[in-house]
Amino acid sequence: MINISKGRLHHQAGFTLVEVLVVLVLVAIISVGSFSLLGLFFDAEERVDRRAEELRRLSMALYRLDSDLRQVTARAVKNAYSGYEPALSGDEDEFEFTRLGAANLTGEPRGELLRLGYSIGYAENYESGSLSATEEDVGGLLLRSRWRVLDRSQDSEPVSEPLIMGVDSLSIQYLDPESDAWVVQWPPLSNTNPSTPNTDANVRLPKAIEIVIVTRKNGEIRRVFPLSSAEISAPPDP
Repeated sequence: MINISKGRLHHQAGFTLVEVLVVLVLVAIISVGSFSLLGLFFDAEERVDRRAEELRRLSMALYRLDSDLRQVTARAVKNAYSGYEPALSGDEDEFEFTRLGAANLTGEPRGELLRLGYSIGYAENYESGSLSATEEDVGGLLLRSRWRVLDRSQDSEPVSEPLIMGVDSLSIQYLDPESDAWVVQWPPLSNTNPSTPNTDANVRLPKAIEIVIVTRKNGEIRRVFPLSSAEISAPPDP
């Protein structure tokens, strides 16, 4: 009796081939499901990180735009020929202006004025740097252009920095302080005098600028920037 019981116990402690195969199949199913869930988790995390980075860049671009326009000053500049560019000039999709407070971290013997511009460019014409282009991002760029010198010579070229990718359009309007109406060109064409820096048209600033940026991922972004009336001495005569 004892030997028979031991034999039965020994027989009951083993696994059949079918049982082993069932366990292996279950383990394989669980492993595949776990790897799939892990892949979905990493994909979701990557999308969240990418979206957060896009919003950070957008926020930084709007911050820089606001910082630049807060320091606009009524200072016309020499152009590359014999005339002058208004302190602020632009149309419905680009503008340039003179601002105060240009950083001079190296202590170079220069002034603290800076000539800047905002416009639309395209990825194939500019190095995007830290902006990583993907198939979804292909489109226009919001560019911030900076001139190395205030009063230009014929070889003066701006340095352009892309701030936002995937821009479909840039629309700009200027609030005329005299008529209190929005216009799409500044200064009005009939009032410009490119040969004289101190004319009212060349140093007059709009009351505010409205900028509308239409992006592929963030839709329409509309901002109104009020401008100060800071004045500064005119550029030297040629």
